[in-house]
Amino acid sequence: MFLTPDELVELTDSHRRKDQAMWLRKNGFAFFYSRLRNIKVLRTHVESQFGLRENVPTDSEPNWAALKKTT
Repeated sequence: MFLTPDELVELTDSHRRKDQAMWLRKNGFAFFYSRLRNIKVLRTHVESQFGLRENVPTDSEPNWAALKKTT
């Protein structure tokens, strides 16, 4: 779900949270702070930023019409 601390260091080339946050902002990565002030970055967001995952629309309702049998 989220990058591990080691993956965050690998992505940003920094161990310091302040520097990681600055790098993430500068490079357009969405992140947030946990209750303990740890940086959280969604793995799917990183994958989409690097073109490894297509942006899949997240519909709130399933496409029920797709289940209809065609004759």
